[in-house]
Amino acid sequence: MVDMESLARKTVEKLRTGGASDCDVIVTNSRYISVDIERGSVKQASVLEDPGVGIRTYDRGSMGFAYCTGHDRASVMRAAELASSLAKAGTPDPDFKGLPGKSAPKPMGGLFEKRLAEIKPDEVVDLVSDMARVAEDDKRVTSVNANANVSVCEVTLANSNGFCSHQAMTSVDMFADAVAKDGTAMFSGFDASSSRRLERGVADKVGTSAREHAIKGLKQVNIPTGDYPVIMDPLGFGYILAHAVGGGANAESIQRKRSYLVDKLGKRIGSEDLSVSDEPRIEWAVGSTAFDGEGTAASKKKIIDRGRLVSYLHDSYTAGKDGIRSTGNSSRGGSVWTYRAPPAISTTNLVVAKGDSSLDEMIRETRKGVYLRITFDRPNLATGEFSGLMMEGYSVEKGELGPLVRQSTLGIGLEDLFSRIDMVGRKQRNAFGVVTPPVRISKARVAGSG
Repeated sequence: MVDMESLARKTVEKLRTGGASDCDVIVTNSRYISVDIERGSVKQASVLEDPGVGIRTYDRGSMGFAYCTGHDRASVMRAAELASSLAKAGTPDPDFKGLPGKSAPKPMGGLFEKRLAEIKPDEVVDLVSDMARVAEDDKRVTSVNANANVSVCEVTLANSNGFCSHQAMTSVDMFADAVAKDGTAMFSGFDASSSRRLERGVADKVGTSAREHAIKGLKQVNIPTGDYPVIMDPLGFGYILAHAVGGGANAESIQRKRSYLVDKLGKRIGSEDLSVSDEPRIEWAVGSTAFDGEGTAASKKKIIDRGRLVSYLHDSYTAGKDGIRSTGNSSRGGSVWTYRAPPAISTTNLVVAKGDSSLDEMIRETRKGVYLRITFDRPNLATGEFSGLMMEGYSVEKGELGPLVRQSTLGIGLEDLFSRIDMVGRKQRNAFGVVTPPVRISKARVAGSG
């Protein structure tokens, strides 16, 4: 086994000797197990070992980046020379003020589970098979797709300011999709789970949820176009928020005037019931880390505080350009870090503060509305408008959850969405990197087919 710390430090020394003003080196060693089942049969099962080194270096603010697979020292040195030549050939950038200084990130638990790191491929196949069997356990279910991806990643990051740290991470992502049919009615239900540890009963939970939602979607109605209160499941709200805040508050987009949140810092953009923070130190959450992709120590920061936008998301470049400190949001790829690309600004774990309502209370207090479970459409971050197909949404009539709503779309501006939140749930779920409860918005435009 290569000494990852020694390799990272020596490569930094090589770059500095070659004239780099600033540089950082990431050394990773990752292992992936992936299993897919389609229609009752294993479509693919694979194991991949992926060691590599990514090198970023600067000359007068001009960046050069190169990487190599493996840890062979000769290959690493060639990549270092290539990165240096690219930096020297680039255009100087006076906005670059330097990489983060030397720090000692506080160690944290909940990043690495030994049991998951030692899991065998046949155990993952059994896990996915069990999930598929649970999902198809109803005569109305005609087909099931299920998959799991297990990852183990060791990473060492070093930079020219003396930072050097190592961490090991595990993660497991599970997904099941079930198609149910009854007469002419057909619907596909799904669920998923992501964590840095293998939680007890997760395969049964995901499979059961996919089956139940497939069957629930067999009863369908049309609704007329109109303005309705909309209850948003953590899946639906989490998916929208991941892009609306994760992308909208990205300081690079702000500085380039490409976000609906330009010039909104310190201003109210939502209801007082809405508070959102970025929290990289949640045990077992897939976005958690002790330090970011440039070596800034990970820490919690508020983004929206009782409806007011209080922070953008910065890496060292955007922070230097604005004359402030990095917020520690330089990412190397989420749950598994990559050496194949330079870092980019991203959230870690977005967390929406709990409210005092239950989902049942939201439904009971909605006389005529819509319950949105999921949409896979993204908001327009430049304009702040959202228009998306309700992939799974249900009518709410007289305080009760009704049938699936056919072929309907939801349209609303993001600031209107945030400002019209009038109920926030007290039970959170991690969905798409967002830990959030359900929320209700008082009014949104729903284009129905009735």
